[in-house]
Amino acid sequence: MMNTGIDVGGTFTDIVSFEGREFTHVQTLKTSEFLKNPCMVGECSNAVFAIAGWVREGRVIRTPNIPGFDAKLFEGRRVENDANCFAIYARHVTGFSSIFAVTLGTGIGSAIIADSKLYRGNGLASEIGHAFVGGKERCVCGGIGHLETFFSGWVIKKRFGRELSREELLRLDGFKVLCAEIAKAVLILDPEAVVFGGRISALLEPEDFRQIYDFLPPEFRPEIRVIKDALAVAKGAAILAGGGE
Repeated sequence: MMNTGIDVGGTFTDIVSFEGREFTHVQTLKTSEFLKNPCMVGECSNAVFAIAGWVREGRVIRTPNIPGFDAKLFEGRRVENDANCFAIYARHVTGFSSIFAVTLGTGIGSAIIADSKLYRGNGLASEIGHAFVGGKERCVCGGIGHLETFFSGWVIKKRFGRELSREELLRLDGFKVLCAEIAKAVLILDPEAVVFGGRISALLEPEDFRQIYDFLPPEFRPEIRVIKDALAVAKGAAILAGGGE
């Protein structure tokens, strides 16, 4: 049976099918176009929708980074947080049984794999992008001083009006703040690996994130990986559609 994963992101929507062991890229379109076409959602009967937002008990309850999102469109559909889907794919390709997964794109997403299973908590586990780290800048979710106000696609666009290069990203004070916050998660979870994905992560290398170690005791040294696959979230959703987790 062919299973479908649909990554409904802050900017683009990626559609991937998964049959046997093979992934097939079906289509990529702007999320604004995808959301204007409800019939397309209805046609995807055996799909998991990876949503860039907060998902609890199968319902999308908040989408700070998707303007114009209508949760009613996805009622009765299988929905999952996009970072959770990325974590599923990260486990699939790395084989690690404990992972702290981080997606850097329009926003900052994160997810946890523990004992080879996705950890959801009460549904909203691991929203590190909306952790308070200081300052007075307002986040897209309405909060103040969240991690996303220091390092995220939307705040970079707001401040610079363009995408930044690898060298420019590493010079941002917000990158150090990001590494410090990830170190806190490592201290709590002690994962085998921290795995990064997303459009911004694709510009960076694993050695760039070794700054995380500066905020950790020497006994904590998770492996750092970067998955440079623009379809990773959609592929994780397709794995879930097939019953994997």
